[in-house]
Amino acid sequence: MKRIRRLLLILILIVLIAIGAYYVYENYIKESDEPKVIKRIDKYDYELNNKETKLYKTTFNELDKILSKKNVNYDSYAKTISKLFIIDFYTLDNKLSKNDIGGVQFIKDSMKDNFIEQARGTFYRYVEQKEGRSQKLPVVSKITSVNTEKTTYIVEDINATTTKRVNKKTEGTEYEAYNVSISWDYEKDLGYETTANLTLIKDGKKLYIVEMD
Repeated sequence: MKRIRRLLLILILIVLIAIGAYYVYENYIKESDEPKVIKRIDKYDYELNNKETKLYKTTFNELDKILSKKNVNYDSYAKTISKLFIIDFYTLDNKLSKNDIGGVQFIKDSMKDNFIEQARGTFYRYVEQKEGRSQKLPVVSKITSVNTEKTTYIVEDINATTTKRVNKKTEGTEYEAYNVSISWDYEKDLGYETTANLTLIKDGKKLYIVEMD
């Protein structure tokens, strides 16, 4: 009987040690798939998470330097958030699923829901869950060119998710704006697009992307 009790105690001890080891691994050792914020630009509500690529992190640091100046250079600001948007949106390899849309923090708040819905139904449509994923997905490796042109832009007051250029007569709020043409390369050419035209507006001190084609 004593031997059986001893064996049972040893077995219970082994089980308890295994449970404890699993708990420590899951909570303190295992790297979570959920992104963690590692840097913030508080005055502009921009965040950098640990899952972003090296190129994105370097560019985010450039943005931080631009926005830390007393007099912000808005041309440089427009170019840099355009780069960040492209890097994040078109890099799919680090995304958790088709619902993990890149570049959302650079979109005007009133347009985010529409942007996410469109992205989820088009470019992100076939992105599989990261766990167990076998598909090859693009990674932006380099921004090859970015050019800006200052302009003006009208956002319709009735429906903020619809935007119109000034030369189209419409009721709305007129903003200072930038047209940005940008091109990029990937680590591996998988046939994805490599150029885009963005429109950014200046609302208060902050720039927002309101149009992409």
